[in-house]
Amino acid sequence: MFTAAVLVRNGLSLFEFGVTAEVFGIDRTEVGSPPIDFRVCSEDGPRWLETKHVSTVRIESTHGLEGLRGADVVIVSASLPHTGTEAERAALRRAHSEGAVIVSLCSGAFLLAGAGLLDGRQASTHWLFADQLARDFPRIDVVEANLFTDAGQIVTAAGTAAAIDACLHIVRREIGATTARMIARRMVVAPARSGNQLQFVERPVPAAADQGLSATLEWAASRLGEDIDAPALARHANVSVRQLGRRFKQELGTTPLQWITQERIRAAQELLEVSDLSIETIGRKVGYSSATQLREHFRRSVGTSPSQYRESFAAVTSSSVGRP
Repeated sequence: MFTAAVLVRNGLSLFEFGVTAEVFGIDRTEVGSPPIDFRVCSEDGPRWLETKHVSTVRIESTHGLEGLRGADVVIVSASLPHTGTEAERAALRRAHSEGAVIVSLCSGAFLLAGAGLLDGRQASTHWLFADQLARDFPRIDVVEANLFTDAGQIVTAAGTAAAIDACLHIVRREIGATTARMIARRMVVAPARSGNQLQFVERPVPAAADQGLSATLEWAASRLGEDIDAPALARHANVSVRQLGRRFKQELGTTPLQWITQERIRAAQELLEVSDLSIETIGRKVGYSSATQLREHFRRSVGTSPSQYRESFAAVTSSSVGRP
């Protein structure tokens, strides 16, 4: 029997834990899914654990840390960012050495980092925590953009809804695509979003228009369909192209060209979600000369094509109609 063990601690997030229970904890053998032994594990368990933000709800673990032994997949659920206790870290290292697939959801990456399991690897977490993870653990290559990062035996996911993508990815990889599609259909979600699809991060322009690059960013964001490039941004900001590059790096942590591409792809995503415009038309609206050019940049940034992206969102929307 396939065994999935989720490690929880006080301050756990209800959403991410709920995803693990929905994907691995429901008996679906009557519709052809293989049986799964689902274990909820905590240090000194079984015991009751407090949840984050919702003080009236508690979760009872079913196992202590010994429940991680023999599991096919060990999932560290989200809680407040914490590197865990020595007992938790040792249990994760043991599970890893015994061959379990180790998965972290959102801030669970901090516990894997504390255990040393992410050293020298690429890893993802919620974009809110990405800078902290990179700062606290400089040996980790933090990939902020990804929904999840599959590094083989270790899979690290971004926050909240990315837990669904990561858990379905594990089902698809370890149990089979048919089971993953069946679970996704029951959950009324798209059956597959690529791990390197961007987190849906809104990066607002700084509020004060007279500070830093704010005015130039606002100006450019309203003209994405025009021929906007680094020299145009530099002229608007009244600085040299070299100075502009330094300021972008200091204020935004990126380059002018990367920022322009990011904004164009973000605008294209929004149009794909809310309009029935053709790919060609959307490409022109966000500054690309052809549908082919949009497809190339979109696939490189999001990990899928504009058409597939639109179909995924349309499938979720249509499947949800009439659902209570």
